[in-house]
Amino acid sequence: MGEAAALTAALSWAFASTAVASLSGRLPPIGLSALQTSFASAVLISAMLLTGNLADLLRADVITLLAVAGSGVVGFAIGEPVYVRALAIVGMQRTYPVTIGLFILFTTVGGVLILGERLTLGLLGGGTLILAGAYLIVMSRERTSPQAAHPPQAPGVGGWGRPGTALAPVAVRRTFRDFEGYALLVTVPILWTVASLWVAGARGDLGAIPLAALRVPTGAFLLMAFVSIARPYELRTVVSRRRDVLTIAGASLAGISAGSLLYVYALIEAGAARSAVLSASSPLFAIPLAVIFLREPLTPQILMGTTLSVTGIIIVVTF
Repeated sequence: MGEAAALTAALSWAFASTAVASLSGRLPPIGLSALQTSFASAVLISAMLLTGNLADLLRADVITLLAVAGSGVVGFAIGEPVYVRALAIVGMQRTYPVTIGLFILFTTVGGVLILGERLTLGLLGGGTLILAGAYLIVMSRERTSPQAAHPPQAPGVGGWGRPGTALAPVAVRRTFRDFEGYALLVTVPILWTVASLWVAGARGDLGAIPLAALRVPTGAFLLMAFVSIARPYELRTVVSRRRDVLTIAGASLAGISAGSLLYVYALIEAGAARSAVLSASSPLFAIPLAVIFLREPLTPQILMGTTLSVTGIIIVVTF
């Protein structure tokens, strides 16, 4: 059952990212992230109360609580909107395997350098494969995001006036967008890594459920407060369509809530090594989902890059 839970968690994360990616092109990332993490917070707090883990949270010292809350700020209040923005610019097939692979690599390296964990040959070999896979995916010539595949037309393009008069501004905007996308692909795993190392080094005796029930709501509260005060129009845009709200709720339930709890169950039943290896298959689930539901074109470079990244992740977490 533990192995099945790990695979289900991997599939849940892939489905959640696909759902978010389907909305990321037209909904503001901060408002979308605020609503998603708010739904997840309600589920995780309920899980903590039902399992009787609230007492563990109340017994924790102030330093531990601040560290866990701080990791929630970095990982969710900052990291989640940046991830949604990356999905909108770069597309699901690029964003998901690259960010997951680099996150595993950065976290493992950080564990060695900061937390004093053991350096292994698996880290060196697997890290090389992850970087090679990320390079192939990023350098793929086919644009996988719907927004990039259909850039807006400008005067002088497509029959407006003299052909070519507006090509330079369009090219500049496209180049800047590409640069922003590449920067986000590195920024997202860095934020996730900082949040993970922070909570790993200072979580004390807190279990997974109370830990998640503090981290996620902290990020959700800050996001919702910011968007409600500074950008209320974004929140109105996100909740204006019932279908969008249901999609966000489903992504929240599948990814942040159910996926995380299933992974914790897998850790208990199947062990850390098996759970990590099986959950590393998540990018492979994401590829067909992106092709089927998001209509992103599948290229040989993306397929090969994802395979290399997943192989590298398995090597890193196994050896």
